[in-house]
Amino acid sequence: MKQDRIVVSSVTYAIKGRDLLRSKGFKAYIERSHGRLETDGCGYSIYVDHDTDRAEQILRDHHIRVVRRMGGGA
Repeated sequence: MKQDRIVVSSVTYAIKGRDLLRSKGFKAYIERSHGRLETDGCGYSIYVDHDTDRAEQILRDHHIRVVRRMGGGA
């Protein structure tokens, strides 16, 4: 199954974002990004089990700095 990754700017944002999304009913987990670029900050991503668009908006609404989204399956 294809999963999008929500890339955040630090491990702190990744942990806060994961916990926030779990409190909103998502199955969320973090992973160290592979092949990171300078713009990825520390290179951590948050994965969710469904509705990545909604998850990203929740993060933004709670001031979690989202760097970008990357498609899964690659």
